Amino acid sequence: MKQIKKSQFKIQQMTFMLVAVTVFFVLVGLFWLSFQYSGLKKQANQLTESRASAIVEFLSSQSEFSCGEDYCIDTDKLIVLANRSVYREFWPISYIKIRALEGNETVCNKANYPACNVYNIYTNPEIESKSSIGSFVALCRHEKLEDYPIQICKLGRITIGYEVK
Repeated sequence: MKQIKKSQFKIQQMTFMLVAVTVFFVLVGLFWLSFQYSGLKKQANQLTESRASAIVEFLSSQSEFSCGEDYCIDTDKLIVLANRSVYREFWPISYIKIRALEGNETVCNKANYPACNVYNIYTNPEIESKSSIGSFVALCRHEKLEDYPIQICKLGRITIGYEVK
C-alpha cells in the first residue's frame, strides 16, 4: 500500500515537472517571438525610409520635373503637374511637397505663379503620413529678360511623407 502511494506521488511529481518545463519553454518562446517581431517592425520602417529616400533622389532627376541638370527641378513643370492623381499607383507615399526656402508660405497655383514658394505635387489621402524625408534641390524657372531667355534658380527642399508602421 505504501509502495502504491509512493509511486503515485512520484507520478504526480513527474507530471508537475513536465507541465512546469512546458510552461517555461512556452514563455521563452513567446519572449523570443516578441523580440523577433520588434526587430522585424524596425527593419520594415528602415526599408520604408530608404525607399522614400530613393524616391526623393529619383524625383529630382526625373524628366517630368528636371530642368536638364542633376538635382534641378523646373518649377514651370511643377505648376502643370501639381495635384495630378495619375501618380497614385506609382508612388507608395503620402505626399510630395517642394518648397523654396525663401519667401512666405504661399501655395502655388497657375494664378499666383511665380510669386509663390510651396508646390504640393502629390497627396494620397489613403496613406497617413507619420514621418518625412527630404533633400535640397535647385528650383529653376525660365524667363525672358530683354528678349534673352534666362534661367532663375532658388534653393528649395523636396519633402516626401511616408507611413511608419
